[in-house]
Amino acid sequence: MRILTCCQVLLIAMSLSGATDDAETHYRRGVALGEEARRASVFRKISLAKEARAEFERAVQLDPNFLDARFALVEFDMLAPAFVGGGEERAIAQANEIRKRNAIEGHHAFAIIYQHQKKPALARKEYADAVREDPNSPKAHYWLGVSFFSDKNYVRSNEEFETAVKLDPMYMPAWFQIGHTAALSGTNLDRGEEALRKYLMSTPAFDEPPLYRAHFWLGAIYEKIGKKAEARASYAASLKANPEQKDVREALKRVS
Repeated sequence: MRILTCCQVLLIAMSLSGATDDAETHYRRGVALGEEARRASVFRKISLAKEARAEFERAVQLDPNFLDARFALVEFDMLAPAFVGGGEERAIAQANEIRKRNAIEGHHAFAIIYQHQKKPALARKEYADAVREDPNSPKAHYWLGVSFFSDKNYVRSNEEFETAVKLDPMYMPAWFQIGHTAALSGTNLDRGEEALRKYLMSTPAFDEPPLYRAHFWLGAIYEKIGKKAEARASYAASLKANPEQKDVREALKRVS
């Protein structure tokens, strides 16, 4: 689920007050409530979490095929205790509903469950199975790449991200990850710069990496190749868009 800044949470809450009863609205309200819960006091967290889950449930009731809301429930149910509505059985039920509607997304849903269960081999198998079942799916290659990335296997992850953009040059999250991988690994820096600049020309969807993180990783690439002025400008752009980023503040100090 996408992480929102405090300002974004407030803006979403304001824009959705009195909004129409549609699945997208309830889903976004649930995301905003979840982010508010993450920052709230212990006692406030409980009521906010319950409200967030109710919003995701309402989104699914209104549109059973709205997979973003079902994924939100999978994540919620694996993380939240039973007294606020969470539970592994509920998460598995949602993953099965997702799989009925979209095989690739079903693999992703079960991989999320296995990751929460600390079963990385089973999670990797889900992603590998998705690629084997649909080798022409950029999303399948993307998620397999993300699984390698989480293990810091940057060579394998980059291969999958490159395959994703070869299959669909407009699959923008893979461009972001090509740049992200380059910045962390310190390799293929020219390609990473190209990928992040391409991503910065896009308008990310609600659940895709925000542009301010692309500015940050582009700054990291510039810093690695000794372009301090460019790094400083990229870090500043990232911090301006989201002042809550501690890693960006520290990076900006390094090149100032």
